[in-house]
Amino acid sequence: MKLSLFYWKGKNHLQQKQRGLIVAENQAIAQRELFQRGLRQVTLQKNWQFPTKPKPYEICDLVMQLSVLLQASVTLKQSLQILLQNCINLSLNRWLRLLIQDLEAGLSFSQALEKQERYFTYQEQQLIKAGEMSGNLPLVCEQIALHRQQSLQLQRKIQKILFYPAIVLTISLILTTLLLIFIVPQFAEMYGEQTKLPFFTTLLLNLSTGLQKYFIQFFLLFFLIFLFIQLQLKKSYLLNKWKNTLISAAPVLKNIVRLSRLVNFSSSLSLMLRSGIPLNQALQSFLPKTKSWQVSQKLQGDIQLIEEIKSILYWINQGYSFSESVSSNLFSIQAQQMLQIGEKSGKLATMLQHIAENNQQRLNHQADLLSQMLEPILMLLIGSIIGLIMLGMYLPIFNMGAIIQ
Repeated sequence: MKLSLFYWKGKNHLQQKQRGLIVAENQAIAQRELFQRGLRQVTLQKNWQFPTKPKPYEICDLVMQLSVLLQASVTLKQSLQILLQNCINLSLNRWLRLLIQDLEAGLSFSQALEKQERYFTYQEQQLIKAGEMSGNLPLVCEQIALHRQQSLQLQRKIQKILFYPAIVLTISLILTTLLLIFIVPQFAEMYGEQTKLPFFTTLLLNLSTGLQKYFIQFFLLFFLIFLFIQLQLKKSYLLNKWKNTLISAAPVLKNIVRLSRLVNFSSSLSLMLRSGIPLNQALQSFLPKTKSWQVSQKLQGDIQLIEEIKSILYWINQGYSFSESVSSNLFSIQAQQMLQIGEKSGKLATMLQHIAENNQQRLNHQADLLSQMLEPILMLLIGSIIGLIMLGMYLPIFNMGAIIQ
């Protein structure tokens, strides 16, 4: 199904000017759809756009709008058709069309989502299925949307915190490279053929010479190494273990990662239990699914969380309770006691939600702390790099001064 994006102008029945974007298979279909909406004097212009993966906020907004429409007693098919009219992302529009086709073929919403295997996680598919069986699909869609919003807010906050360090580190790297290429060679000419230069000065001069001769080769090498690491992180278990070990060595960052893992797991599990999904099935939904036809698969999700869940499932199958099966790597001793109380009172889902909300506050505090710490650390790092380069260049002068005295 080939779709195109069109920019249109027209007038409604009140002769008011209207404009917007529409996705259709061709210009004739787009014009017919606009006529059906009551628009006249329509002009269309193709807006060239390559199919791109929908952004997380687009899917989150779509799920929230779907829940609102369902709660307004609009049928599922009509709700998807309404969403389709306003969807201008080509990939997401095509996905909605396929969902509607599957519904017309007699599949349920959860079966259609499972068939398409896009944009909804396996956990969300299980929630949709439970919502269909219980008749609470609008409420389940709202809960999924709210959960996505919380995750998206945290993701945006982390991105905002890391954006500034990334810019500063990039600028410092560029400045260091410029110093080595343009400033250091001037010192090399000044020292001439001196044979007894300090080791650090000699190292900087050799590095400067290498950058001048092989700058493009160095750049390509670093780019290829970076690309290789990115690709390997998607399938190398060992490399991901090293990454987790490196993160665990960072004082504040390790707390953010641990709290984020706990918040996401607790809120997701609470949502599934409140929707009527059994505990074992809910825990299984966190594990990656392998198709029978797949020879190899990419690493999916948080490998540390996956290991913890496998351990929890093992001990539950041995007859232990959920609170006894969890370790302190995931839940603190205080949280384990709360889980035990929740199991005994039959309110495990409520207790998990309370744990998620409580740790969300701690997570926000740790994120704010990290943002405040990064600025002085980065300033110190940049100053140290530039200071070391200048010190290395002036060391021979200091040594000559010491000899004269």
